[in-house]
Amino acid sequence: MRLIRLLVLLPCMGAAASAEVLPARYEARLDAAADEVVARSTVPSPEQRVGEVRLIRRGDANVVQTLLVTKVLSRVVGEIRQKELLNWPEGPGHEDALRYVDALAVVQKQLWGRLLAAEPARDRRQKIWIEFVLAPRASLIAIGAFEMEEPGGEVHVLRREPLAVLEPSRDYVLRNMRLIAADAFHVEGDALDSLLEPLELLRGPGGVPPGAGAKDRRGPPVKED
Repeated sequence: MRLIRLLVLLPCMGAAASAEVLPARYEARLDAAADEVVARSTVPSPEQRVGEVRLIRRGDANVVQTLLVTKVLSRVVGEIRQKELLNWPEGPGHEDALRYVDALAVVQKQLWGRLLAAEPARDRRQKIWIEFVLAPRASLIAIGAFEMEEPGGEVHVLRREPLAVLEPSRDYVLRNMRLIAADAFHVEGDALDSLLEPLELLRGPGGVPPGAGAKDRRGPPVKED
């Protein structure tokens, strides 16, 4: 089995600082300057919004990006862990899933520590971004912090800070991207294939098992305190 590689980056913010610690093979894959967002969905729902999932074309890569903005990030990360363990029981992909959720928890705790150490601010929400990136010769997961503005209530990412980069198996990344899309957009089957049509690397079966519809994977909604 291919071992997953995890790179924990030094804490930094801004493009110039990130370039000093991010290896070139990652920097190019995480460069969002020319991103084309083909679809987006609030999660878990518009009424109980804790974030957004975006489907993106980035050069020759396809990206499923999750932006979480919430005061209860540890609870949301716990929900993600539950879904991962449900989707990836013992067998292929299980170790990849464990390393992903472990890295996610480490980043969440780091962001919480920063918030506690910072000067009091009106916005006490934690902000974390997650990207599953699939390219012809690369498969990555990146996790980090981001800065944003919200004109009209819409999230505009101003700056991203990668804190962990993983290289899981290609099969895990591909199938999980389809699972995340199915979950976030509440679609499956032909509707999922139609949604993913603009992302050529995600077209086709992709590994979403029959009967594992979006309603079966979501679990209870996470509410803000």
